[in-house]
Amino acid sequence: MLNNDYKVAVIMSVYRLDELKHIELAINSILHQTQPCSIFIYQDGPVSPDVSGLLLSIAQDNKNVTLLCSEKNNGLAHALNAMIDCVLSKGYDYIARMDSDDISHLNRIERQVNYLEKNPDIDILGTFCREFGATYALKEKHLPTTHDELVNFSVTRCPFIHPTVMFKSTVFSKGVRYPTNTCLTEDMALWFLLVEQGFKFSNLDEVLLDFRLNENSIKRRKGLSKAISEFKIRARYMFISKKFSLKNLLFISLKFFLHLLPLSLLKLMYKYAR
Repeated sequence: MLNNDYKVAVIMSVYRLDELKHIELAINSILHQTQPCSIFIYQDGPVSPDVSGLLLSIAQDNKNVTLLCSEKNNGLAHALNAMIDCVLSKGYDYIARMDSDDISHLNRIERQVNYLEKNPDIDILGTFCREFGATYALKEKHLPTTHDELVNFSVTRCPFIHPTVMFKSTVFSKGVRYPTNTCLTEDMALWFLLVEQGFKFSNLDEVLLDFRLNENSIKRRKGLSKAISEFKIRARYMFISKKFSLKNLLFISLKFFLHLLPLSLLKLMYKYAR
């Protein structure tokens, strides 16, 4: 039974490279939350028969699970926007993110809802995480917690761990959606858009999610296209937010070249320089 006092919808996208056992762990970590919630799963294009069967079985066995399917892979931003549109039509108060290979701690949703109820000025709330599965994983990843700190931090660093984030539904009911014209930087583009529109940020200073990495995860952060996309977004935000400084310009320039480093050096940077 859903808790009607705190109607939470968790949105999660699945695509062909996601592993069956990881998907099952991720979904179960939400199904067994201390704060009951709904789950919206988007199958983004063709997946293996085993994965397709798992998703269908979970949706059939759990009234609080909704499965949406696309015949072709449209990318994460499109999938998230499609789920957001569906969630908004059903009147949920909060929308939480989840990735198909991570594991939410069982009190994650409850802790975030409690915080947002006690802090009505906050619109978007993240948490800390534990990384696992790679040599460069951090035992605990911490970020700033207050809005002003996060706005300043976001010029050069990502203010949230994306799969930990919970939004008030009003953020999206006002028309905001994930930008779809970026290269693997849809979350960063969204944070900047939200800051520009005056929404308030916070991070809960608790580790409430286990963030899965593997030795190849970091490859997604490499490449010229991602480097250019991130540099353009950060440079634009730096000027719009009137936070231009030589220090910020140098940092975002260094991040541009970071994406072009050999994989071995990039792993060292992520282990010791985050």
